[in-house]
Amino acid sequence: MIALHLAIFGVTGLLIYLGVYYAAPRLTKAGVPLIVAFFGCLWLPVFFLAPLALYLFYLEGGALTATAIAARFRFVPIPAQSWPWIIAAVVATAFFDQLFEPVGKYFARFKALAPPDYLPAPFNPLKELTLPPREFCGAPLPGNWKLLLVFAPLHLLAMFCEELMWRGYLLPQQEALFGQWAWVVNGLLWAWLVHAVLKWHFVGMLPGMLLTPLIAQTTQSTWAALIVHATPNALLWVLLLWGIMQRFRHGSFRE
Repeated sequence: MIALHLAIFGVTGLLIYLGVYYAAPRLTKAGVPLIVAFFGCLWLPVFFLAPLALYLFYLEGGALTATAIAARFRFVPIPAQSWPWIIAAVVATAFFDQLFEPVGKYFARFKALAPPDYLPAPFNPLKELTLPPREFCGAPLPGNWKLLLVFAPLHLLAMFCEELMWRGYLLPQQEALFGQWAWVVNGLLWAWLVHAVLKWHFVGMLPGMLLTPLIAQTTQSTWAALIVHATPNALLWVLLLWGIMQRFRHGSFRE
Protein backbone atom coordinates (compact mmCIF):
# COMPACT_ATOMS: atom_id res chain seq x y z
CA MET A 1 0.00 0.00 0.00
CA ILE A 2 2.86 2.40 0.80
CA ALA A 3 4.34 1.75 -2.65
CA LEU A 4 0.99 2.58 -4.25
CA HIS A 5 0.77 5.85 -2.32
CA LEU A 6 4.30 6.84 -3.31
CA ALA A 7 3.51 5.99 -6.93
CA ILE A 8 0.35 8.09 -7.03
CA PHE A 9 1.96 11.11 -5.38
CA GLY A 10 5.21 10.69 -7.29
CA VAL A 11 3.85 10.08 -10.79
CA THR A 12 1.43 13.00 -10.45
CA GLY A 13 4.27 15.28 -9.36
CA LEU A 14 6.55 14.03 -12.12
CA LEU A 15 3.93 14.63 -14.83
CA ILE A 16 3.28 18.15 -13.55
CA TYR A 17 7.03 18.89 -13.36
CA LEU A 18 7.75 17.63 -16.87
CA GLY A 19 4.72 19.46 -18.19
CA VAL A 20 5.59 22.84 -16.67
CA TYR A 21 9.34 22.72 -17.30
CA TYR A 22 9.46 20.98 -20.67
CA ALA A 23 6.09 20.55 -22.40
CA ALA A 24 4.60 24.01 -21.76
CA PRO A 25 7.51 26.04 -23.23
CA ARG A 26 7.52 23.81 -26.31
CA LEU A 27 3.79 24.23 -26.74
CA THR A 28 4.10 28.00 -26.54
CA LYS A 29 6.84 27.95 -29.17
CA ALA A 30 4.44 25.97 -31.35
CA GLY A 31 1.85 28.74 -31.04
CA VAL A 32 -0.29 27.52 -28.14
CA PRO A 33 -1.29 30.46 -25.89
CA LEU A 34 0.75 30.52 -22.68
CA ILE A 35 -2.31 30.37 -20.44
CA VAL A 36 -3.52 27.21 -22.19
CA ALA A 37 -0.09 25.55 -22.31
CA PHE A 38 0.81 26.30 -18.69
CA PHE A 39 -2.47 25.45 -17.00
CA GLY A 40 -3.07 22.51 -19.31
CA CYS A 41 0.24 20.96 -18.22
CA LEU A 42 -0.43 21.94 -14.60
CA TRP A 43 -3.98 20.63 -14.32
CA LEU A 44 -4.35 17.67 -16.69
CA PRO A 45 -2.51 15.21 -14.39
CA VAL A 46 -4.63 16.47 -11.50
CA PHE A 47 -7.93 16.01 -13.34
CA PHE A 48 -7.13 12.31 -13.77
CA LEU A 49 -6.90 11.87 -10.00
CA ALA A 50 -10.70 11.85 -9.59
CA PRO A 51 -11.45 8.92 -11.92
CA LEU A 52 -8.38 7.10 -10.59
CA ALA A 53 -9.57 7.47 -6.99
CA LEU A 54 -13.02 6.19 -7.91
CA TYR A 55 -11.51 3.27 -9.84
CA LEU A 56 -9.32 2.29 -6.88
CA PHE A 57 -12.38 2.47 -4.63
CA TYR A 58 -14.23 0.20 -7.09
CA LEU A 59 -11.33 -2.30 -6.98
CA GLU A 60 -11.72 -2.36 -3.18
CA GLY A 61 -15.26 -3.59 -3.73
CA GLY A 62 -16.85 -0.22 -3.15
CA ALA A 63 -20.18 0.59 -4.73
CA LEU A 64 -20.17 3.58 -7.05
CA THR A 65 -23.21 5.14 -5.45
CA ALA A 66 -23.49 8.63 -3.99
CA THR A 67 -23.97 7.25 -0.47
CA ALA A 68 -21.02 4.85 -0.61
CA ILE A 69 -18.71 7.43 -2.19
CA ALA A 70 -19.66 10.09 0.35
CA ALA A 71 -18.94 7.68 3.22
CA ARG A 72 -15.63 6.32 1.87
CA PHE A 73 -14.29 9.69 0.73
CA ARG A 74 -15.54 11.50 3.83
CA PHE A 75 -17.81 13.96 2.09
CA VAL A 76 -19.69 14.46 5.31
CA PRO A 77 -21.02 17.59 7.02
CA ILE A 78 -18.47 19.68 8.86
CA PRO A 79 -18.98 19.65 12.66
CA ALA A 80 -19.97 23.08 13.97
CA GLN A 81 -17.14 23.09 16.50
CA SER A 82 -14.62 22.66 13.66
CA TRP A 83 -15.35 25.94 11.90
CA PRO A 84 -13.09 28.12 14.09
CA TRP A 85 -10.19 25.76 13.36
CA ILE A 86 -10.95 25.77 9.65
CA ILE A 87 -11.04 29.57 9.54
CA ALA A 88 -7.80 29.71 11.54
CA ALA A 89 -6.16 27.28 9.11
CA VAL A 90 -7.24 29.37 6.11
CA VAL A 91 -5.84 32.55 7.67
CA ALA A 92 -2.63 30.79 8.73
CA THR A 93 -2.11 29.33 5.25
CA ALA A 94 -2.41 32.75 3.60
CA PHE A 95 -0.28 34.38 6.29
CA PHE A 96 2.61 31.91 6.10
CA ASP A 97 2.53 31.93 2.30
CA GLN A 98 3.19 35.68 2.37
CA LEU A 99 5.63 35.43 5.29
CA PHE A 100 7.83 32.95 3.44
CA GLU A 101 7.66 34.74 0.08
CA PRO A 102 11.15 36.30 0.55
CA VAL A 103 12.50 32.83 1.33
CA GLY A 104 11.08 31.55 -1.94
CA LYS A 105 12.67 34.45 -3.83
CA TYR A 106 16.02 33.67 -2.22
CA PHE A 107 15.98 30.00 -3.22
CA ALA A 108 14.64 30.82 -6.70
CA ARG A 109 17.96 32.51 -7.48
CA PHE A 110 19.75 29.16 -7.28
CA LYS A 111 19.94 27.51 -10.69
CA ALA A 112 18.86 24.11 -9.41
CA LEU A 113 15.75 25.60 -7.76
CA ALA A 114 14.91 28.33 -10.29
CA PRO A 115 11.46 28.53 -11.89
CA PRO A 116 11.24 28.22 -15.68
CA ASP A 117 12.11 31.56 -17.27
CA TYR A 118 8.93 31.73 -19.37
CA LEU A 119 6.78 31.67 -16.24
CA PRO A 120 5.34 35.14 -15.49
CA ALA A 121 4.30 36.75 -12.21
CA PRO A 122 2.58 35.93 -9.90
CA PHE A 123 3.89 32.37 -10.36
CA ASN A 124 7.52 33.36 -10.88
CA PRO A 125 8.93 34.96 -7.70
CA LEU A 126 11.76 36.55 -9.68
CA LYS A 127 9.37 38.67 -11.73
CA GLU A 128 7.52 41.71 -10.47
CA LEU A 129 3.75 41.72 -10.41
CA THR A 130 2.21 44.94 -11.68
CA LEU A 131 -0.88 46.05 -9.75
CA PRO A 132 -3.52 46.17 -10.91
CA PRO A 133 -2.56 43.42 -13.34
CA ARG A 134 -3.15 44.11 -17.02
CA GLU A 135 -2.60 40.56 -18.21
CA PHE A 136 -2.52 37.01 -16.86
CA CYS A 137 -0.19 34.47 -18.45
CA GLY A 138 -0.26 36.41 -21.68
CA ALA A 139 -4.04 36.92 -21.74
CA PRO A 140 -5.30 40.53 -21.47
CA LEU A 141 -7.37 41.17 -18.35
CA PRO A 142 -9.31 44.46 -18.72
CA GLY A 143 -12.91 43.55 -19.47
CA ASN A 144 -12.04 39.87 -19.99
CA TRP A 145 -14.85 38.33 -17.94
CA LYS A 146 -14.75 35.16 -20.02
CA LEU A 147 -11.30 34.34 -18.66
CA LEU A 148 -12.49 34.45 -15.05
CA LEU A 149 -15.67 32.50 -15.84
CA VAL A 150 -13.59 29.71 -17.36
CA PHE A 151 -10.56 29.85 -15.08
CA ALA A 152 -12.27 29.85 -11.66
CA PRO A 153 -14.42 26.70 -12.18
CA LEU A 154 -11.49 24.78 -13.70
CA HIS A 155 -9.23 25.88 -10.83
CA LEU A 156 -11.83 24.76 -8.30
CA LEU A 157 -12.31 21.45 -10.14
CA ALA A 158 -8.55 20.81 -10.04
CA MET A 159 -8.49 21.37 -6.27
CA PHE A 160 -11.55 19.14 -5.80
CA CYS A 161 -9.85 16.34 -7.77
CA GLU A 162 -6.81 16.67 -5.53
CA GLU A 163 -8.85 16.51 -2.35
CA LEU A 164 -10.80 13.52 -3.64
CA MET A 165 -7.55 11.58 -3.96
CA TRP A 166 -5.20 12.98 -1.30
CA ARG A 167 -7.62 13.47 1.59
CA GLY A 168 -10.66 11.49 0.47
CA TYR A 169 -9.04 8.26 -0.69
CA LEU A 170 -5.44 8.12 0.56
CA LEU A 171 -5.58 9.83 3.97
CA PRO A 172 -7.91 7.24 5.57
CA GLN A 173 -5.50 4.50 4.48
CA GLN A 174 -2.57 6.49 5.84
CA GLU A 175 -4.37 6.89 9.15
CA ALA A 176 -4.55 3.09 9.36
CA LEU A 177 -0.80 2.89 8.65
CA PHE A 178 0.58 5.88 10.55
CA GLY A 179 -2.08 6.68 13.12
CA GLN A 180 -2.10 10.23 14.49
CA TRP A 181 0.88 11.21 12.28
CA ALA A 182 -0.86 10.40 9.01
CA TRP A 183 -1.45 14.09 8.28
CA VAL A 184 2.31 14.72 8.40
CA VAL A 185 3.02 11.94 5.90
CA ASN A 186 0.19 13.09 3.68
CA GLY A 187 1.29 16.73 3.79
CA LEU A 188 4.97 16.06 3.12
CA LEU A 189 4.19 13.81 0.15
CA TRP A 190 1.78 16.42 -1.19
CA ALA A 191 4.33 19.19 -0.77
CA TRP A 192 7.58 17.61 -1.88
CA LEU A 193 6.37 15.13 -4.51
CA VAL A 194 3.24 16.61 -6.06
CA HIS A 195 4.49 20.18 -5.74
CA ALA A 196 8.10 19.48 -6.68
CA VAL A 197 7.40 21.86 -9.56
CA LEU A 198 7.51 24.67 -6.96
CA LYS A 199 10.96 23.57 -5.81
CA TRP A 200 12.04 27.10 -4.82
CA HIS A 201 9.04 27.17 -2.44
CA PHE A 202 9.91 23.92 -0.63
CA VAL A 203 10.03 25.68 2.76
CA GLY A 204 7.24 28.23 2.37
CA MET A 205 4.72 25.70 1.10
CA LEU A 206 4.95 23.48 4.18
CA PRO A 207 2.50 25.27 6.53
CA GLY A 208 -0.36 25.16 4.03
CA MET A 209 0.51 21.67 2.84
CA LEU A 210 0.44 20.36 6.42
CA LEU A 211 -2.56 22.32 7.68
CA THR A 212 -4.89 20.94 4.99
CA PRO A 213 -4.42 17.25 5.88
CA LEU A 214 -4.37 18.14 9.59
CA ILE A 215 -7.82 19.71 9.27
CA ALA A 216 -9.02 16.77 7.18
CA GLN A 217 -7.84 14.26 9.77
CA THR A 218 -9.13 16.25 12.73
CA THR A 219 -12.60 16.90 11.30
CA GLN A 220 -12.84 13.65 9.32
CA SER A 221 -14.33 15.77 6.54
CA THR A 222 -12.91 16.19 3.05
CA TRP A 223 -15.15 19.25 2.62
CA ALA A 224 -13.18 20.94 5.41
CA ALA A 225 -9.90 20.14 3.64
CA LEU A 226 -11.25 21.55 0.37
CA ILE A 227 -12.14 24.82 2.11
CA VAL A 228 -8.66 25.16 3.60
CA HIS A 229 -7.09 24.27 0.25
CA ALA A 230 -9.29 26.39 -2.01
CA THR A 231 -9.91 29.58 -0.04
CA PRO A 232 -6.32 30.94 -0.04
CA ASN A 233 -5.98 29.92 -3.69
CA ALA A 234 -9.15 31.86 -4.51
CA LEU A 235 -7.23 35.05 -3.76
CA LEU A 236 -5.92 34.61 -7.30
CA TRP A 237 -9.49 35.04 -8.54
CA VAL A 238 -9.68 38.35 -6.67
CA LEU A 239 -6.48 39.46 -8.40
CA LEU A 240 -7.96 38.54 -11.78
CA LEU A 241 -11.18 40.35 -10.96
CA TRP A 242 -9.21 43.47 -10.07
CA GLY A 243 -7.50 43.38 -13.43
CA ILE A 244 -10.74 42.73 -15.29
CA MET A 245 -12.46 45.64 -13.56
CA GLN A 246 -9.81 48.08 -14.81
CA ARG A 247 -11.64 48.40 -18.10
CA PHE A 248 -14.59 49.95 -16.35
CA ARG A 249 -12.55 52.02 -13.94
CA HIS A 250 -10.68 53.69 -16.79
CA GLY A 251 -13.82 54.15 -18.85
CA SER A 252 -12.58 52.31 -21.92
CA PHE A 253 -15.90 50.48 -22.14
CA ARG A 254 -17.30 53.67 -23.70
CA GLU A 255 -14.97 53.38 -26.66
